[in-house]
Amino acid sequence: MAEWSKAPDSSSGFRKRAWVQISLLTFHCFYFLYVLGYVFEPRPKTRG
Repeated sequence: MAEWSKAPDSSSGFRKRAWVQISLLTFHCFYFLYVLGYVFEPRPKTRG
């Protein structure tokens, strides 16, 4: 029977870290665009 290596698989760790970073970056980008859209949303003109 073959022994399992004690060292972690470096390629899977990199992929997992990249996936987490990309998902967090995507969330922050969408949130930033949402805030910009709210701030620069055209306001209705008021009479007076």
